[in-house]
Amino acid sequence: MELGNVKWFDINAGVGEIEPNEGDYVHVDMAALRKSGVPSLSEGQLVVYDLAYLRGHTVAENLRVL
Repeated sequence: MELGNVKWFDINAGVGEIEPNEGDYVHVDMAALRKSGVPSLSEGQLVVYDLAYLRGHTVAENLRVL
């Protein structure tokens, strides 16, 4: 699992980004949150997640807020 901080998350658009400890930003969307049982994310929250690749983008799955 990867560790990072929520850079931003727009609840209305249902998308955001996670800033990992190493590497490029990771996309996160509402579908991944629902699958993980996380209602929303706030800027600065510490999260762990699995990396996945979807249509050429690095995305977060199996999120957990610490």
